[in-house]
Parts: sequence; C-alpha cells; structure tokens
Amino acid sequence: MVRSILWFRQDLRLHDNEALQEAIRSSDELMPIFIFNPKDFKPKTIYGTPKTGISRVRFLVESIIDLRKNLRNMGSDLIVRVGDPEKILYDLAILYHINWVYCNRERTREEVNVQDRLEKKLWTIGREVRYSRGKMLFYTSDLPFPVTHCPDSFTNFKKETEQIIYVRAPLETPERIPPFSGEIEPGEIPELLDLINIDDTVSIKCFIGGETAGLEALSKYGLNDPPSSVITDGTSLSPWLSMGCLSPKKVFFAAPLFKSGGHEVQQYLVYRDYLRLMGKKYGDRIFYRSGIKGFPIQTRNDPDTLLRWQQGLTGVTIIDAAMHQLNMTGWLPDQLRRLVAGYYLKVLNLDWRVGAAYFESKVVDYDPCSNWVSWLNLAGLGPDTRDDRIINYDAVGKRLDPDGQYVNTWTPQLSS
Repeated sequence: MVRSILWFRQDLRLHDNEALQEAIRSSDELMPIFIFNPKDFKPKTIYGTPKTGISRVRFLVESIIDLRKNLRNMGSDLIVRVGDPEKILYDLAILYHINWVYCNRERTREEVNVQDRLEKKLWTIGREVRYSRGKMLFYTSDLPFPVTHCPDSFTNFKKETEQIIYVRAPLETPERIPPFSGEIEPGEIPELLDLINIDDTVSIKCFIGGETAGLEALSKYGLNDPPSSVITDGTSLSPWLSMGCLSPKKVFFAAPLFKSGGHEVQQYLVYRDYLRLMGKKYGDRIFYRSGIKGFPIQTRNDPDTLLRWQQGLTGVTIIDAAMHQLNMTGWLPDQLRRLVAGYYLKVLNLDWRVGAAYFESKVVDYDPCSNWVSWLNLAGLGPDTRDDRIINYDAVGKRLDPDGQYVNTWTPQLSS
C-alpha cells in the first residue's frame, strides 16, 4: 500500500492541481495537509514592516476553511498544523509510514530553503519530495528558450512566446480522492489573532478567500461593461491567482467568454509568467539593493518622508487617496500601484526595497516575483526598466479622477 502526503502551499484549489492529480494517481491513501509556518506571519522584515498583513492573512484563513470544506465533501479532509513544515512533514512521514510527499515547487529564497531542508530530512529515511508545477500559465518545457536565456524585455518575451507556445488545457477537478485510514487529528484552523498582531489599519474587506469564491468571481468577471475609470475598477482575480485558489490556465481559457477585458486578462497572465521567470532567472538578485544591474542608486534615508508616504500624507491628493485605499483594503488597481511607486522612487527618492517590502505587507494579492521584480523595474534596476517619470502628479490625478470621485471616496477631507 502506498501512502502519500499532499502538501498544499500556494495552490489552494482542487481544479487544475497537478500535485493533487499526481498524488491521486500514485497513491492508495492520501493525506492532504496545510501548514501555517509562524515565520511567515509574526516576524517583521528587515525593513521594519510586517511580513504578512491582515488582509492577506484573512484571505488565507478563508481559503483554508474553503479547501477543507471542499475536501470533506469528497470524503477526504485537510490536516492543519502550525509550525516548521520540514519538521512536521518529516515527523508525519515516520509516524504514518508515508512513501511520498507531493507538492508544488516554489522558486524564491525562503520557500526554496524550506524545500531543501525537507528534502534532506526525508532522504535520511529513504523518502522523497515529488514536485509539480502550478503557478504559471506556460510550462517551462514548452518555452522556446531555457529559463537562463529568457528575454529581459517583456516585449521580446511576448514576441517569442505568443506565436509559438500554446496554453495547455487545465486539469479537471478529480472525482474522488483516496481517503486516509490512519487515525489523525485534523487540527484547528488558527484564528487571525493566533497568527498576527492586529495593529493594521485595514477596515474594508474587498475579497473572500477560497476556491469557491474565486470560481464564482471568475464566472461573473467580464459580464458587465468596463469600468468608467481604471482607478475605480474594484474587480480583479489576482488575489485568488496569487493564493492559488484559481488556476491561471482556467482563467486564460475563460477570458474569451468575457463581455469585456478578456484580452487584457490574458495579457496579464502572460506578464505574470514573465515576472516569475525573471525571478527564476535572477534568483536572489531581485532582492538586492543594486538589483540585477549591479549598481545601487543613491537614495535618501528619511524616515519622516517614508512615514508620510505610507500614511497617505504627502500632500499630493491622488497619491494620498491611493495609499489610503491600499492601507484600508489591502488592494490597489495596477495603474495606481505604479503611480504611488513611481512617486516614491522618482520624487521622494527613497530605497526601492523599503517600498517593495511595504507593499508585501499590505497587498492581499502579494506574489514575491510580481511584487519585487515590478518594483525593481520601476527603480531602474530590473531586467525591463523604463523611464516613467511624471512631472506633475496633480495633473495626472485630475486626468485620472476628473470629478474627484476617487479622492472623495478614500480621503474625503482632501477633496474639499
């Protein structure tokens, strides 16, 4: 009898989940598990910001609740534990005579370190990790180049992929999951207070976590006319994509059915793959002060200016309104993310890494490669840099928000 563990990570779904399908094919019994690693929540980053903010933690907890419910509906269950994943999985492998641990492979430093430690521990008892892929639209084996030769320019990346690569069809949700016969406590899903210190300003909940909510959002996405303004668009699938509640392939194949915005969604998914490939290509360099260019840009160390930017007190109405929305909801439309980051970098001239770390702590749809490579590019230190310097942010604000509706929504005192 083959017993396996399926370790859910950033793939909190049953549809189009290759690790799940592989585990089902190769196992007589399967133990699905999710592990809350305290290192992902309690510590602050080296830049003084919380590692994970309340909006993302809430979304994660909701996603785990939903995943457990969906697994139980199929006669299985989700084991939940809190602690070091490598120790917990190793102990379970010994206790329940596990043959394999299945999971989706992660590519950035902290996640890779956990994978490496787990592999070494399992090797000591003759067991292995079997990895799958699940975050990207494309398969790296389908690319017309090795990852190390991936074009740095997104324009060139698009040219080399869009006419050559086809997107493979998503896998269906399995009809059954082999139940696990061993006696094991399922474990309690932690409360928010158990995971983080709630001293956050988030007060408005924009998204519900979980595969069920993600599929519902996908079914409704694109049914309405496009929003009147890019900055009033509160609709996005990115939180479910970043947490793995939605498969990028499923979204890609649904996009042509949208009433509006389908092509833009597909382009976003391709760009998301490009950012992840840049993270794979350059590794830890996407976190360096000097970026991939190898030379640091001289920046100011001004804690007061940084705090005013974080709190939306710069005096530039569109920037302040955007930062209030980010702080209150954990969400910001893409154009406003670029705008507030550009102001931070080009006008305030502050360290790009501190800005990226602040976004890491705030946004509900945080993804390491998407966040850090995007900031790196805007700082002029990334693989695909461009000069998006804006001279007059007030003028941009009036163009984006001519009737003041956006500013009035998020900082009504600024519109008077």
